[in-house]
Amino acid sequence: MSLWGRFLGNRRNRACAEGVALLEKGQYGEAVVLLREAALGSSDHPTGSLASFHFRQALVAQGRRHLRATEYVDAISCFAEAVKLWDPYPDLHCLHGAAQGLNGDWEAALVGAKAALRRNPDYSEARLLETVAFQKQERLAEAALSLSALVESGRRVEHWLISGLEGKTLFTAEDLPADLERLLVSSLSGQSEKEEVAAAVAQCRAGHWQEGLARFGDLVKKRPRYPDYRTRHAAALFHLGRNEEALAEADAALALNETYRTAINLKGLILADEGRLSEAREFLEAADIASAQGKSAGAYEELFGAYLRGVLALLGGEMRRVAELLEEWSDLAKNFARAELLLAAAEDLLGRSDDCGRRLSLLAAEWTAEPIYFFLLASHYLGSRRFEETADAIGRWPAGSSDPDRRPLYLEAHLALDQGRVPELPDPDLAIESSPDQDDDLHLGPRAWIFLTARAEFRQGNGTRAWRICEDLITAGFATEKVVRLQLEAASLVPDAVPEGWKPPKVLPDSCIPGIVHYEVGRDDGDRPATLLEKYNEVHPEQIKALWLSPAFWLDPVRNWIA
Repeated sequence: MSLWGRFLGNRRNRACAEGVALLEKGQYGEAVVLLREAALGSSDHPTGSLASFHFRQALVAQGRRHLRATEYVDAISCFAEAVKLWDPYPDLHCLHGAAQGLNGDWEAALVGAKAALRRNPDYSEARLLETVAFQKQERLAEAALSLSALVESGRRVEHWLISGLEGKTLFTAEDLPADLERLLVSSLSGQSEKEEVAAAVAQCRAGHWQEGLARFGDLVKKRPRYPDYRTRHAAALFHLGRNEEALAEADAALALNETYRTAINLKGLILADEGRLSEAREFLEAADIASAQGKSAGAYEELFGAYLRGVLALLGGEMRRVAELLEEWSDLAKNFARAELLLAAAEDLLGRSDDCGRRLSLLAAEWTAEPIYFFLLASHYLGSRRFEETADAIGRWPAGSSDPDRRPLYLEAHLALDQGRVPELPDPDLAIESSPDQDDDLHLGPRAWIFLTARAEFRQGNGTRAWRICEDLITAGFATEKVVRLQLEAASLVPDAVPEGWKPPKVLPDSCIPGIVHYEVGRDDGDRPATLLEKYNEVHPEQIKALWLSPAFWLDPVRNWIA
């Protein structure tokens, strides 16, 4: 089968579209079946795509429907699958534990509550589940301590769960409320304010940001002293490009709770997105010092915070700091692939090519359906002139794109040229007009194909044609070291075809790119390195050392983190 034929068709994309349609109609059970296929395929864990989000959303919605119908065994099944696939999420552990408790196993409920609280110590619903589990086991003194802890944390943010309990500061075994189980059921079955938040988040993740923003605005008006609502409102503003308003709302959340890690990380992310990278680093460092004595955030929150700080360290030239920030988390290739990729980038920029290749190989082995990891692995081998490994990575490229994926053809053509062969290139117009996979964040632009064509022309001895293509690229503002070098080599083939008085433009070598980026980031001039890298990556996307230094490459894929 030809390379073109291998990349046609995608059953998983169709399953995702049909599953989302069923989800929006409230047909959660049917949606689960289709979205499971879209999110997992033949693997045992989900990708980080929207299909995975919708699959989780469908599982939770169906589980809550079972809870409301007192179908606890079926609810346990839904939540157990969700916990297995998304272990870092505290709400899934809480829901799973609640379903087990309501089914009569309050010891298992306590395990679920504690698992959720380890991941988020301030998770009010999990604290309520812990209280009820203790109460049901007649461990009343422990239940009283747990309920007191709930009121203490809930009072700081005016959490709705403590409504009617504010008058008490310390509960005892004798004065525990009798209706806590009812409160637990209403809080976790989708009949609470929490469901309003979930609905707003779902609208944002589905792309309906204006509607989600309006809902979060209403929640802020209802609970103006709840920093979580203000932070999510800030996140919606951020996604709509209203960064100034988003920063103001994040600051309002921090004024209510200066140690609230979600708001801290969001503010750092907004500043970094604005190109204020040095300012973002300084803010996060100061916030970390100020909150060092406070409670730690949930594991998922802490991991994202470490990733964000690692990105800023990488862009600022402190590559060794990346490993220090992420060293306490294991199995990142499976649980947070972008963080493992960040470690690979740090290794590459430190000159540890073999270590970088090992991490990229691990990612490609773990995410066999994700083209980006094969592109990066093949590009890494290509840059190291390890041609057999390059061909192997291209040969294992995932099938299933909705449109033909031209990236393996592009890499195969560069491989042929590096080996002294002339590749067969696709129709130039077809290559330029190709549409990228909507779930991927690494696309080929037209100028990458144009420079590839210049290389092929030069390999065939067409010096005049190669020179002119390079001249057009340079005139358009794409004077890179590789373009200028090829133009010089082409000029040496046909000196008489070069205009009289022509001189090659002066460009800095590629080896200076990291230093330029680190210098400009230190000056907090985010626009200049971003422009430089955008142009470079448009012509040479396979040169991944430059890709590692692009803020957008690291920040754009995690914009949905807060949802």
